Amino acid sequence: MNELYRELLPLGREGVVPAGEELWQEGAKGDTVVLLVEGTFEILQSSPSGEPVVLRVARAGDVLGEMACLDGGARSAGLRAATDCRIRTIGATEFRDFIRLRPHLLEELFRIESQRIRSLSRMVSQSQHRAITDRLTSLYNYGFFIERLDLELERAVQMKDAVSIVLFDIDHFKAYNDTHGHPAGNVVLVQVSDLLRRTARRGDIVARFGGEEFVMLLYGASRKEGQQVAEAARARVESTDFAGGRTQPLGRVTISGGVACFPGDARGATDLLKAADVRLYKAKAEGRNRVDAGGTGE
Repeated sequence: MNELYRELLPLGREGVVPAGEELWQEGAKGDTVVLLVEGTFEILQSSPSGEPVVLRVARAGDVLGEMACLDGGARSAGLRAATDCRIRTIGATEFRDFIRLRPHLLEELFRIESQRIRSLSRMVSQSQHRAITDRLTSLYNYGFFIERLDLELERAVQMKDAVSIVLFDIDHFKAYNDTHGHPAGNVVLVQVSDLLRRTARRGDIVARFGGEEFVMLLYGASRKEGQQVAEAARARVESTDFAGGRTQPLGRVTISGGVACFPGDARGATDLLKAADVRLYKAKAEGRNRVDAGGTGE
């Protein structure tokens, strides 16, 4: 229970809010401050799709809605009872008059809001991280990779730089899953992801492209440099002793890779990915556990 809550409590008028009821909506006029005596409220904000998102959960001892009452603005978020709640409410005018006579409480308000902002910033950062990473492998996901590829190609045009991408595929991965089961297959996906991450240069983007496919984005890398990174990754996977690897058709878990370089192979993201895909499947057709980089030079 903070100092603000303690000093406001005698002013409040008792009330009850049943579970599921909205006390106010985002955008509503800020005309009351709520002291939560018992129960929990959900602080809601609309997502781009219009669906409400729970920003945080308020618990007994929290003061709610005070900022809209202070500045006379609209509510920045909605408030919905997650459980049956006991509250005390204070009108906006009474609240402002009370605070005006007790300037030390403004410091307390500032402290509370600072804590909320820091907490919200952490939550936004965590949500953003979840949105751009693959849950299983913790690599970047397909969507983030495509966005970065477009940006890096734009930058490469302006700076007259090269960009290489490498598309990898785990060889005979279906056979591994069929023999050892999907949980064991997931372990292999995580291990291969870690090996690719450790092989990449500083600043390179490594992403899970889908299923057992992975992709590297190597900014500033020539075809030769892209091939060197790809070959290092292939060799690292080949030399790793994976559980159950001896049952694989090649006697161990391996990967194949296809390298494509901008601007030599393509002028845009879609064609660059197609070029890498063609080379990946050429590497697989020629026996797997190899890298195909096409032509030589830059």
